[in-house]
Amino acid sequence: MSYIEPTPKDLNMKFAPSINPYANLIIPETWNDVKEFADWWIAIGMPILFPKNPEVFLSDDATAICLFRKDKFQVELYLIHPQPIVPAHEHPGVEVIKMRLGNRDIPMMSEVLKDGHSHGAGIRLEAEEKGFPLIAFQHWLEGEPSTIASKWKGPTAGPIHDSLIKRFNPTAHVTAGYADITKTQE
Repeated sequence: MSYIEPTPKDLNMKFAPSINPYANLIIPETWNDVKEFADWWIAIGMPILFPKNPEVFLSDDATAICLFRKDKFQVELYLIHPQPIVPAHEHPGVEVIKMRLGNRDIPMMSEVLKDGHSHGAGIRLEAEEKGFPLIAFQHWLEGEPSTIASKWKGPTAGPIHDSLIKRFNPTAHVTAGYADITKTQE
């Protein structure tokens, strides 16, 4: 028995690579803050417009990709690995809103995590046996947006995370299991 690849006609599909589904999308020049940005992105239908050179970021506890970026604002999708260790940490120079997806009829957004505020349980989330998706709305107050996992102050998730932080902050204080991008390596 041989396999015959179905054609778009067989699948009742139309393939039109030249169609831009966001051709009529109006993107503001900027937003006042991360909350206004998050509200806009959700209200407009959560458009996925990858940056020019999208990259998948891997850490010890998650995999992430930027879904939308406009200047200093971006949306990252995080796939939190099963039974993650979520150390208490800060994201210096970035304001963040988290929105956990799945297991709920209506996703709930967190309060704005401002510069100098920390979050994270600091323990392994034993109840999270399957992992979960998480959206991170971000307003980068300093530096060029990359991944929020690189803007870190506190215990890290492991050696892969340490390397990721060091890649984007080569002079920052990063040791095995801890990073503070607000300080330089001694």
